[in-house]
Amino acid sequence: MRPKLSAKAKRTCLFVVRFILIAIIVIVMVAQVGLAVVVLLAHQPVSRSDSVDQIVEIPVGMPAGRIGKLLQEQGLIRSAFVFNTMIRITNRASQLKAGEYLLNPAMSTMEIIHKLNEGTIVTYPVVIPEGYELKQIAAALADKSLVDPDRFLTLAQNAELVYGDELPFELPISSLEGYLFPDTYYFAKEQTEEGIIRQMVNRFVELVIPKVDLSLLDQKYTLHEVVTLASIVEKEVIYDFERPLVAAVYHNRLNINMQLQADPTVRYVMTENRSRVLYNDLAIDSPYNTYRYDGLPPGPIASPGLKSILAVLEPADVDYLYFVAKNDGTHQFSRTFQEHVAARRSLGY
Repeated sequence: MRPKLSAKAKRTCLFVVRFILIAIIVIVMVAQVGLAVVVLLAHQPVSRSDSVDQIVEIPVGMPAGRIGKLLQEQGLIRSAFVFNTMIRITNRASQLKAGEYLLNPAMSTMEIIHKLNEGTIVTYPVVIPEGYELKQIAAALADKSLVDPDRFLTLAQNAELVYGDELPFELPISSLEGYLFPDTYYFAKEQTEEGIIRQMVNRFVELVIPKVDLSLLDQKYTLHEVVTLASIVEKEVIYDFERPLVAAVYHNRLNINMQLQADPTVRYVMTENRSRVLYNDLAIDSPYNTYRYDGLPPGPIASPGLKSILAVLEPADVDYLYFVAKNDGTHQFSRTFQEHVAARRSLGY
């Protein structure tokens, strides 16, 4: 038989149980108060004034605890402990994403955690104008420290390195010249050169391909040939109203097997960077030199805009074969070589 407890022992046991229960209640209350304080602090920004935005880079693989310390060192949060406690409570430690973030001390800790969870990284606007060549696009991106220009060019000049055999359109040459669509882009520094190239080509696919109706040209040209001719038009023209006229000149020349003799195709293969084409430049031996080789060059010489592409698809109904630049950025068009010579003389060429 189990021995019976004395009344005193019973009172002692009851006191101990009560003490333990009270202690547990106190601990729970303290924990609740502590948690409430942490939550309150998590919603309190470091500064409520008009603080300056800061760009903070979270490297790939940085532990959550180190991120908290980094943010505290940058003066963006009050406490790394509060930061780490909140990401544990909300189970967000594994959801923090690497990248560059635009943060401000006026943001609360929870706002910052939300940004790191959402991956709302800093992006840099880059304007790629119509008529830019791959080398110019590479330079524009390199100016924003977004790409290694040499690696970018290597990839852009060999579509297989970026797409393998999954290019979204037929490309008879290796280069993606002409297919990195001119537009305003927002790129992040975490993007790879491959990713940026894909984004620009996707823009071409999105905006251009749905509008290319090859039946307008009686299926005489492929998409690649349309883009190639449009790139020449793009480099020749300043004013939109002339795009269908210049496109018509080149269509007319192609229709009678006349050489295109387009100066921009010569400039494309010149080693010296100058706008004027000299007579000795016309002797450059390259399939892109339309003074030496008949027909279209192997591919585009720049990235044409949509207006130049549409002009090639619907050229003006004129029988011009020649044009010469005037001093105001427009051109004088001629039907015969004699008219062309006279136009050049009148313009001082």
